[in-house]
Amino acid sequence: MLTGFIHTGDLHLGRPFTFNKYGNVYGKNKRKELWSAFDEMVHYADEFKVPLILIAGDLFDSQTVITMDVKRVAEAFERLKETRIVIITGNHDYYGENSPYKKVIWPKNVYIFKDDTFKSIYIQDLNVEIYGMSWVKNQYRDFPEIEFKGLQLEETHYNILMLHGEVGGLGPYLPLDLKLLESKGFNTIALGHIHKPGMASGGVAYCGSPVPLHFGETGDHGFLVSRIKTDYENQAFYTSNGLDKIESRSYYTKEIDIIPENTYHDIIEKILCCDVLDKRRENFYRIILKGYIEPEIQLEWLEDDLEDEFYYVEVNTSKIEPDIDIARLLLENGNNVIGKFIRELQAIENTEVRSKALQYSIEAMVGEGIIK
Repeated sequence: MLTGFIHTGDLHLGRPFTFNKYGNVYGKNKRKELWSAFDEMVHYADEFKVPLILIAGDLFDSQTVITMDVKRVAEAFERLKETRIVIITGNHDYYGENSPYKKVIWPKNVYIFKDDTFKSIYIQDLNVEIYGMSWVKNQYRDFPEIEFKGLQLEETHYNILMLHGEVGGLGPYLPLDLKLLESKGFNTIALGHIHKPGMASGGVAYCGSPVPLHFGETGDHGFLVSRIKTDYENQAFYTSNGLDKIESRSYYTKEIDIIPENTYHDIIEKILCCDVLDKRRENFYRIILKGYIEPEIQLEWLEDDLEDEFYYVEVNTSKIEPDIDIARLLLENGNNVIGKFIRELQAIENTEVRSKALQYSIEAMVGEGIIK
């Protein structure tokens, strides 16, 4: 009988990762993090003799993942002598002509759903039946509702549904109706595609990505571990879920207000106060500066001046504007070429373009001492 299983997915193994600065060192470290998370999951399954692993799509990042990466995964799964691994594909690693799953011969304990119609696999010694639908192309705007409604579950089996899609979505990533999915009476609905882990009543769960992959992914990550108790007398199953957290570098976005009275040194100090040193030197930070600064302050060196204080930092200055009194400038330069130039910039129809044109032009004139 099935006593428990691991639910994971969205590992995106083979993703190249690119960052805004300093070459490939951050991408290299991030790829190592992904493989470390995969190895940790495999080690957990081996140590605790987990009988089943569910991978809910996007195990690999693309169709062009190198064969060595696919072989590394297959060899790791082959070492799990007491574990079955069941895989559906997602929008990144869909089972198409150049599918990464076709690059190697998979061990006998691995089962891959290869069709975009509902199939099932019954593992008799675990009394578990797993229903799944894989992706064979990179977009699905409609869910196969009629086919799904036709599924007939065996109530004496522990029934699992695996899907890779968006609950409540309206786009091209397989929109899912949660009420429809729950109506069939599956014991567990194991979902992939959304990178934030989440569990709901009715056995529904998104496993999330084992580690955060970009600044949009915050909070705890890892893989889900489910434990099952069987009530033989009443032919009932009781499932409990929990997130086994994986330690990894986190992504933080910090917004910092700047006022005209702040010096360049003040701005640096405000940024350093966004977090403690130990965390800054371990994680990824995106700093968004907002407000007004003196026109003579140049911010293009900020990232270089901060690099010793952070593992990774990028500074966004798009919400910063120079503290300039346009009306005063026009009054003082109304009849000269400076005033004429400012009025021509003010005539630009696009608001964002007009604002940036005024900002950069006046900053340049202040920097050259043309205006004060």
